[in-house]
Amino acid sequence: MPYSRKISMLIATVVIAAGLFLCNSYFEVSAQARLTYPEINTALQTKFPLKEPVKDFKNKAELISWLIVKIRERKVDKPLTRDREDDLRQAGATDELIAAIKANSPALATPTPTPRDIVVDLGDLAGRAVNLVKPEYTPEARKAGTAGEVKLGLELDEEGRVTSVTPLAGLPNGLTERAAAAARQSTFTPARIDGKPARGSGVLRYNFKINLINVAAAMAAADDLRNKTECDRAIIEYTKVIDVDAKHPKAYFGRGMCYLMRADYDRAATDLDSAVSLNPSDAEAYLFLAIASDFKGDPAAAGNFYGKAISLKPELDKRDVTECLFIERRRMTEDEARAIANGIIDACNHGLRAAPDFLTSLIYVKRGIGHRLRSDYDKAIADFETARKLNPRFTAVQGHLHSAYNSRGLLNFNKKDYKAAFSDITTAINLKPQSATPYINRCVVYLYAWKDFDHAIDDCSTAIRLTNKSSMAYNHRGYAYELKNNIDAAIADYKRALDIDPRNQTAQTNLNRVQRPSLKY
Repeated sequence: MPYSRKISMLIATVVIAAGLFLCNSYFEVSAQARLTYPEINTALQTKFPLKEPVKDFKNKAELISWLIVKIRERKVDKPLTRDREDDLRQAGATDELIAAIKANSPALATPTPTPRDIVVDLGDLAGRAVNLVKPEYTPEARKAGTAGEVKLGLELDEEGRVTSVTPLAGLPNGLTERAAAAARQSTFTPARIDGKPARGSGVLRYNFKINLINVAAAMAAADDLRNKTECDRAIIEYTKVIDVDAKHPKAYFGRGMCYLMRADYDRAATDLDSAVSLNPSDAEAYLFLAIASDFKGDPAAAGNFYGKAISLKPELDKRDVTECLFIERRRMTEDEARAIANGIIDACNHGLRAAPDFLTSLIYVKRGIGHRLRSDYDKAIADFETARKLNPRFTAVQGHLHSAYNSRGLLNFNKKDYKAAFSDITTAINLKPQSATPYINRCVVYLYAWKDFDHAIDDCSTAIRLTNKSSMAYNHRGYAYELKNNIDAAIADYKRALDIDPRNQTAQTNLNRVQRPSLKY
């Protein structure tokens, strides 16, 4: 057989084995089968011209043209991925061939988006605002009388925070920039997909209006509404004044008082703080800022503001309400506190007769503190429970109830009424689970009253997780381990108790005992 014929047959055999036939007669063998990428790559990598009597290709361009025809006839079996395209181009595929393959192969499957990829269109965001920061007029805009709407496109993360601001319609004189800056500081209720937080987008509009109002008349109307306890309407009037004059202390005071009456303590404190910042000599503003701080559960700030109010206006201290409310005047010993308890209770009793409704729950709390200072925990708890019932938004009451139940539990323990002690201390734990103290006290009940060492260890361990600075928690747990005959754990706890408080004589005695070699268990 001639040498050229042998070469031609060998090449034809290789091409057939790869499944790609470079002539019409070979393609007829599997005319119904779709082309595969290995077949196309094999054809592209074959050296040309072929010494083939049936079909000769003078160059690769002829081969590619012929491949395009076959691809259109037979199609390609799989989608053209990025990796497959790279392989084809390395083998010599042209843009025309790639285009033919794309047109004659299955489409790439669209990946299923994850919640992270999806951005939920929330539409108008104003109704979803959790904290909507309002922009102020620029002096240039106010002087020019610029008014109108700024429309912003916002993108939000899964927590409702603004990640991007795009002005869609703006105003001159710095108002678009003011609006965008305010929007970036605002937060919104996040979008949700299948109950889980997701990214969102939407539109926020700010309307800039120059309110040409009679400030004196608006203030008079607002004060009158507040005196009638029509606070919703009063807040609108005070806000109009603030929009016109952002440095009007009486408007902030009046609006802050309305928020206080509505038990919106955060906003009340913010407005009253603005009032005293703008007018530092306003004793009444300091007094009610102290009251707002008390309602928020910040007695240190409240004591500071009560003191400031009295220093500006000493006659305030002659009011029964002030004597009732201003308990945190200075640090006192237990005996000193007990000595003033009756005076606090009497002042609060008088204050209850004349105080406005919004102050009643706070006065009950202060009277409850007076009862607690006298160790009259039944009356203290009754007052705290009354305050909580009267004002469910007064969440700081929880802390006072927690303290009173815990203290009454210790008193019951000392009376050997262990069941009552356990009940009270457990109530204290439920009221304030993040406090270590009642866990230590319940550990004591389990350990010394009921000899329930495992539960004692559990409670003291919880206390240690909450605070690792309690020498007594380690000492009690060490004793529980000792009684369970876990001497190594007991020694470690006693030593840790002494590390925290070297004066803990009980822990030292316990450690000395378990370290005696002759001690038998």
